[in-house]
Order: sequence, then structure tokens, then C-alpha cells
Amino acid sequence: MEHDQLVDPGVARIMSSYLTCEVATISRSGTPVAWPVSGVWRPADQTFVLSTSIGFAQKALNVRRDPRVALLFSDPTGSGLDLSVPDRPGQVLLQGEGVSPDEIVTSFARNADLWQRISSAQPSSRALSTGGLVRRLLDVYYMRLIISVTPVVVTTRPALPAPSGPLSVPAMPGLPAPVARELGSFTSGVLARLDDDGRPTLERVVPVAADGGLLIPGVDAKPGPASLLFHRHDEQLAGNRSFVVLGELTVSEGGVSDRGLVFRPERVVEGVRTAGLLTPFRFVRGLRARAQAYLDRRGLERPTVAWEELDAIHAAVDAER
Repeated sequence: MEHDQLVDPGVARIMSSYLTCEVATISRSGTPVAWPVSGVWRPADQTFVLSTSIGFAQKALNVRRDPRVALLFSDPTGSGLDLSVPDRPGQVLLQGEGVSPDEIVTSFARNADLWQRISSAQPSSRALSTGGLVRRLLDVYYMRLIISVTPVVVTTRPALPAPSGPLSVPAMPGLPAPVARELGSFTSGVLARLDDDGRPTLERVVPVAADGGLLIPGVDAKPGPASLLFHRHDEQLAGNRSFVVLGELTVSEGGVSDRGLVFRPERVVEGVRTAGLLTPFRFVRGLRARAQAYLDRRGLERPTVAWEELDAIHAAVDAER
């Protein structure tokens, strides 16, 4: 089902109910790369709006260089939607054009709907803005870059079937043994690639080891640069884990068949990991270093975060509960 510049109420309900979606932008090398994000659908503007910290600026930088963007709503965890009805759409793919102004936004009131959504869906996020020391350390997290995506093509798909079991993938070149073992805690991944029109596209896949790589069953695509995102969260957007495997979609030695193409891993990019004693320290240190580099490259002073506006949003969310 496709809509030309139109998102109907049923599709909008899915987009507004899912706690996260996967967003794919095109890297400088031409590889589509996806990461999980939280955002808000604005029906009046027909745009989906998300933000990223200047310490995680790559998505925004990619959009400024190449506006082609894809969003996939495929993980209903925590959405509260009943997707058990046969043929009911449970996934939404939005391919569109993105815009990300070169402006650091530290006012929460300017995007109050976005921050209300995050505060309500992810109560644990408040820990990043509570207390004087935390605010001094993590102010850079709230120095945000805004990305707005206008749909060009919207496609609905059935909800994911019940998983048949965890992934089983051996270590191989480009896929270190620890990562291969960790894949056993996932039941699927999200493939980011380019479609026949050159737009990034996304699909939930269940890769299996084959031909020295990862067979992607049922995917009708041209060989080329691609990536696989693995991420998860619980009902309240806690327990987050994400990482991306960059690589290439290739034709297997036996040629293309209805079995699919083979994804050959090249390297792994770490995302969010909430477990481990050193994880918070590494997160803060890396975030601050990348954020300062962003400011230094532009010759900018460190902006002031409007904490009182965030406090007001948290209070409004609490009052509605």
C-alpha cells in the first residue's frame, strides 16, 4: 500500500505509538546506515521530527550532504497496539527528504511535543538531566540538532511474525567473535540498502550464516553497499542495546536465487550499551569529546541549556499521568 505525500490516520497511529523507529541516512562513502531513534509525527506539517545530540551528529551531517532518508517503524515493543489481527499493517516504511539546519537548539519549548514524547515514553531518560553534577557533565547531550523528514513514499507491511528463535551466526571476517556471540540475543536485524530509485530503504530480516557471510532470505535487491542494524529496548525504552554492521550485499557463488543475497560484513560500529560498570563513564567521556569537536570545528562557544524548560515539560507529563 502506497501513499503519495499522504499519511492516513491508521499509519499515523502506528508511527505515533511505536517508541522507536529505524532511520537510515547515506554516509559519505555512499553506504546507507541505520540507527534507532525516537521522534514525533506532526500531521499538520506532514513531517516526522527527530533530534540528535551534537555528540552524535553524523545523522544530521549525512542529511545536510544528502537529503535522502528512510524511516522504518518495525518494533512494536511498548506500543500497546494489538497487531494480532490478520493482515493488519504492523510496519511502516517512510522514504522521504530530510532537512537539518546547521543550528544547535538548546530550547526545549521550541520542540515541546518531541520532548514530551521522549519524557513519557522513556522515564529513565530523566536520569540524564537530574542534579547539578549530571547537568554539568551531560549538558552536551541536550545541545541538539533537529532533523525533519517529509514523506515522498509511504509503504505499509504486515506485522512481524513471531520469532522462530535467536540468531545463530559464527564469527567471520568483519564480524568479531564477541559480536557474533551477541547476535544470539537478537531474533532479527534491520537491513539498510539502496532501492532501484537510489533511495535508502529498510526491512526487517532474519540473516543466517551462508557462503562466508550472512544470507538475507527473501530480499530482492541489487548488490551494493549496505548495513545491518541490531537494536532492542524494553517496554519503557530502557535496557537499550544497538550496533551496526557495515558491509556489502553480494551475489552468492551460486548466483542470485529466491534464497536472497549474501551480506558480507566489513566492520562493526558500536551504538548504545546500557550494561557494564564502565559503560556510563565511557559514554560521557566519548559524548563530551565528540561534542567539543563539533563546537571547535565551527568556532562556537558552548551554548547554555534551558533546563527550566525541560523541568516544565517533565512536570506537565507527570500532571497528565
